[in-house]
Amino acid sequence: MMNRILERIAWKTRRWNFKYQSFILYLHNDTTWGFSIAVFTINNREYSMLSIQFRLPNKTNVKVLSLDHWDILFLRNYLFKKWDHLDDSYMWHKDNLTKWEIIQLRFLDRIFK
Repeated sequence: MMNRILERIAWKTRRWNFKYQSFILYLHNDTTWGFSIAVFTINNREYSMLSIQFRLPNKTNVKVLSLDHWDILFLRNYLFKKWDHLDDSYMWHKDNLTKWEIIQLRFLDRIFK
């Protein structure tokens, strides 16, 4: 009887993919420095309350300080989707974008490029 209940639980939760980490500190992890606070990984996408990861210049493959990953108040994935949608719209229908959408696109271009 117990085995049957456990099999049902396993079957109902087979597609769940959740992970939570309260604090991650990167100290030269594959040349990355930084930290992450309150990280939720849902379906292989990370959502962080605060996350900053950067690489320091090392005179070989990293010439200047580079920001690799950031997330503030779980907004990075939402802003990236918004930027992707606006960028596609701009590519295919430049004339249909409003002034506000063009301002948003320019702002998001600076953040993600």
